[in-house]
Amino acid sequence: MQNLIVCLKGSSESTGKTIEFNDNASLDTVRQLAAVALHILVNDPQNLLLYNSLNRLLGGLEDLKKEQIVFVDLPCHLRTGIPGPRKLPLVGNLYDLLPNLDVGWMKQFETYGPLVDMTVVGTRTIGTNDTDIADQFLKENEYFTKKIAPTSLREVQKFAGDGLFTSDTDSKHWALAHKLLMPAFSPRAIKDYQGEMGEITMQAISIFDQFKPGEEIDILDWTTKITFETIGRIGFGYEFGLLDSKDSPQDPLIEAMGTLLHLTLARTKQMEFMQHFPTANNRKFDECVQLMHKKVLDVVIERKSGPDAKDAKKDLLGYMLNACDENGEYMSDENIRDQVVTFMIAGHDTTANTLAWFFYELARNPDVQAKVLQEIANVGITHDKLPTTEQVNGLKYMMQVIKETLRMYPPVRKLNKFCRQDCILPYGFKIPGGTAVAINVYSLHHNEKVYPSSFTFDPDRFDPDEEQKRPASAWLPFSTGPRACIGRPFALQEAKTVASMILHKFDLRYDGPAIEFDATSSTTKPLNLVMSVHDRTNFPEPTADTSLPKTDKTKKLAAAMPHPHLDPATMDADKQARLPTITFLYGTQTGTAQDFANQLFNQAKEFGFTARFMEMDKWDGYKGSKYSAPGKQEMIVVCTATYNGLPPDSAEKFSKFLDVKLCEPGHEKYFEGLLYAVFGVGNKNWHTYQKFPTKVDDTLEQMGATRVFTRGEGDADEDMDYDFNVWSSRFWMSILGAYGLVASADKSVVPVEATSKTISNVKVNYFSPSDLQYQEGANNNNLSKYGKAYVQVNRELQQKDSGRSTRHIELDIRNLTPVVNAKDGQPFITGDHLEVFPQNSQTLAEAIGLNFGWVLDSVFEVEEESKRNVSSRTLAAVIEGPCTIRNALTYYADLTGPPSRLFLRAFAQQLRKATDDVTVDAVVKQFTPDVDANDPYPAFIKAHRTMLDVQAAFPQVKDFDFGQFLASVTAIQPRRYSISSSPLVNSEACTLTVGVVDDVANGKHYPGLSSSYLSQCLTSNSGSAMVRALFKSAKSSFSLPTDPEVPIIMIAAGTGVSPFRGFMEERAVLKRQGKNVGDNVLFFGCRRQDQDFIYKEEWTKYKVQGVLTSLHVAFSREVPPSPSKYVQHQILLQANQVWTMMNPRDTSIKPAVVYICGAGSMSRDVRKAFLNMTKSFGAADSDESAEIFFQQWVDDGRYNEDVWG
Repeated sequence: MQNLIVCLKGSSESTGKTIEFNDNASLDTVRQLAAVALHILVNDPQNLLLYNSLNRLLGGLEDLKKEQIVFVDLPCHLRTGIPGPRKLPLVGNLYDLLPNLDVGWMKQFETYGPLVDMTVVGTRTIGTNDTDIADQFLKENEYFTKKIAPTSLREVQKFAGDGLFTSDTDSKHWALAHKLLMPAFSPRAIKDYQGEMGEITMQAISIFDQFKPGEEIDILDWTTKITFETIGRIGFGYEFGLLDSKDSPQDPLIEAMGTLLHLTLARTKQMEFMQHFPTANNRKFDECVQLMHKKVLDVVIERKSGPDAKDAKKDLLGYMLNACDENGEYMSDENIRDQVVTFMIAGHDTTANTLAWFFYELARNPDVQAKVLQEIANVGITHDKLPTTEQVNGLKYMMQVIKETLRMYPPVRKLNKFCRQDCILPYGFKIPGGTAVAINVYSLHHNEKVYPSSFTFDPDRFDPDEEQKRPASAWLPFSTGPRACIGRPFALQEAKTVASMILHKFDLRYDGPAIEFDATSSTTKPLNLVMSVHDRTNFPEPTADTSLPKTDKTKKLAAAMPHPHLDPATMDADKQARLPTITFLYGTQTGTAQDFANQLFNQAKEFGFTARFMEMDKWDGYKGSKYSAPGKQEMIVVCTATYNGLPPDSAEKFSKFLDVKLCEPGHEKYFEGLLYAVFGVGNKNWHTYQKFPTKVDDTLEQMGATRVFTRGEGDADEDMDYDFNVWSSRFWMSILGAYGLVASADKSVVPVEATSKTISNVKVNYFSPSDLQYQEGANNNNLSKYGKAYVQVNRELQQKDSGRSTRHIELDIRNLTPVVNAKDGQPFITGDHLEVFPQNSQTLAEAIGLNFGWVLDSVFEVEEESKRNVSSRTLAAVIEGPCTIRNALTYYADLTGPPSRLFLRAFAQQLRKATDDVTVDAVVKQFTPDVDANDPYPAFIKAHRTMLDVQAAFPQVKDFDFGQFLASVTAIQPRRYSISSSPLVNSEACTLTVGVVDDVANGKHYPGLSSSYLSQCLTSNSGSAMVRALFKSAKSSFSLPTDPEVPIIMIAAGTGVSPFRGFMEERAVLKRQGKNVGDNVLFFGCRRQDQDFIYKEEWTKYKVQGVLTSLHVAFSREVPPSPSKYVQHQILLQANQVWTMMNPRDTSIKPAVVYICGAGSMSRDVRKAFLNMTKSFGAADSDESAEIFFQQWVDDGRYNEDVWG
């Protein structure tokens, strides 16, 4: 035996593998062993080249025996990477593929060769259009397999289960079903199905007879009905009744399947966790799955208990029920169910599409049709007699036509596989394990090297002699290899039977423009193919020698299918006429949702859409008796926040309309024709997260609108802007693809990319001190929307040793405008909020301005026209009129928050002026998503928490274009505080309880903007500090019951106790007025009794006065520690009291109302405690019934929350 170390040429000796071979082995044997050892996958290892360490090509076995190490190469040489276009951050190669992914892939193969590496919004695929590489992908071995999880089939798997098409090759269910079902598709079995196929076709012909001569029909609709009925009857003995009459209704089973396939497309575009939310779409998906599974299982169980239970030849179901393997193992009922569902999906759609394309091509190619008709005549098939298997098998030329149809229009345009481990493909490509790979069947079938003039319909390509010249992987409508479609013989026999019988009776004509396929469909469906039905008058007589008409090669062929390489500019112009108007609606609390809608609005205009932008309440689409679109069609894109589950101020009317209209008869048709998509803004710490966006999304669908893209979610607790950019990229990818529009780096689908291109457009004019505008700018301190409140008291509530700060602040509010719904002349309602607009410290403003080299007291104004397309959250959009740079930095700019992506992009532009491109590119990578959509921004802002940190990290930037600064820096957002007093005590003042934020990170202190500002607003001999503020209603969702006798249970932690101080003030006043006041119980959480038990004296006073019935305090860091550390523990300890107050035994006592205020995490724990109580006290016997019971409290206004992130 000989030992030899083999290495890949160009690699180190340490990577070598040892092979053994006999002394009499051939050189080809050694090559074969080397290929296996080095994972080289080539069809012919004889082509491997063997070199010694001196790079000399070895010519024979004797040469080999002299070497200890041999280096292996291919004639085309090993390649270090897989070619493909340059990948852009986040979107990857999206722009290279839009608007039609199949066409996009074809372009890449033409440019880069037989293997291309592409990534789209984080999903990487290595695709091929080459037969040699496809040969390897199609194998099931240690290198390649079919794996459902990384592909879109994972959603189909949720209702098709472990069917043959939707299960991994490694699955036990697939192996058993594949083995047992093979006989069901054998030639003998197919012969048994022939009679039923003919009967179903005769039934369809009887309906076609009812059409008027020349009547136009949707041919795909009718071929679908035929194939559905065929698979239903032959598959599992079930009649759908689709061919009972011309207007037969749809069967519920088919409706359910159609709904599931439609929803699947949307679900593949959404994050997995969204599929677990109780949305209308998810409920519908689950209901349809249950309906389909139950109906099919009922059929299975009925057959098992019926007289045909043991008849294996009756149909496919019979085979499945009676087949077993060599160990006596039968398929389970669930496995049979999954196979039936799979046959329904795959068995109807692909054959229906193929028949429609077949009739279309015959109508366009009369010479081909003449030969097909002659062959039908020669074998003796007619429309009024059942054809025999022998007759159908005699349709040799028709088979060529069907094969060419399947080549031109492959039912599935891409076959997904999975690479298990590193290997080397033909042409020397190294492919890494763990990678998704794909055979782009459409591109392979139109590969000019395999099929010259590939867009011309030519059945002679499949003349037996011609077909033998091509490898099996050149034609893949049914795939090939172990995962080939098991139903191929069934589908081809059905297609020939249906086509031959219909063509004998009818002439299906089409003389319109070339038909395109629906690029948005998962299978290759003809788009708007309408054919006219005529009685056949030219059917030929059989020929004596069964010959067919000769094809005249000199005669001009039918117009070839248009090559789908259209010029983008032409494509945009062609599609412009049918683009819908897109209206971007927003419902906002802080301006974020408005900004998101505005960014999408600006993108839409760039893409060529007519676009509108407005508040949800101002949309005219819901203000008539019936929706009417502006123009041909309208799409609305709703970006909305939610406030404790309620609509924002700018969406209240829209929300009420939905509530009212949904209760009216006929509401399901109100928005017919309207297209829509929704992006919701919120914080996952709130249990009402996405409640209002979900309501809008579900209700629009219930009222007849069509969802064009799955709802997106932005989570403020994580990285809402990133969520929005990813969702928007996928949204635009879907929409542009649907309308045939293109995107590019200049017309980006990523909002932050598109917006960043506008920052250099902002123009700033400066004024001389002698100009009138100069003084106006000096006085611009952002007071236009706010009133002036004056600090009267500002005192510390925590003890000295606590190490933290909570301020009690009393404000003179006489200059503030009362809330709209206030009563009895009061400025606000107890439980309302005060919105405070903070400002930056003079020190911070000066540090930022001076570091960037600005004259702080210079006065500027932004040119109005240059504000177009800027983000509505930036300074450029917010600052109105003249303003000093000092005031812009003090009163407008958010200088303490994390630097935004937009600012960092602008900063990078300034950095590029000060240093080399290599350095700047490295910096940009630190905050820009990579080509696989991995986002480093969170890590960057963890290390650079503020703008001042960015300046310190990159001191090279000493100048910053002020216009770009204004266009990229986010404006300060107001902060809301629960008012901790009652106007019944003092209507001219209110109090706030403010927890002062002072984070320590990276060895630095990072004070909270608003809390730090308020804590430093101290009174002095020179007068009270002024605070910009306005009242914000709690929308009656967090106000005291109108009846003071209603008991209340208050639950809070930390400064969440603020509104309850106001509640106690109010009830104390009412009690002094002689009114009956219900019990008031407070559960309060803090750290230590001697440190942060705020308002302890006041709570004690209210207890003495009989206003506060019970006080239960949980101390989380008491020494020694208490077992009841948190408020939920105290609630569980006092569960009997709480439950009795909520559900009083004495009917004369009114049930209590619960209020929770504080952090979202606390509110979730409290909610769990209440759900536990409902089960523990017998009101519910399961988690589901507990949720229903609890929700009724919420709906009745008896469980109220005011929580924050």
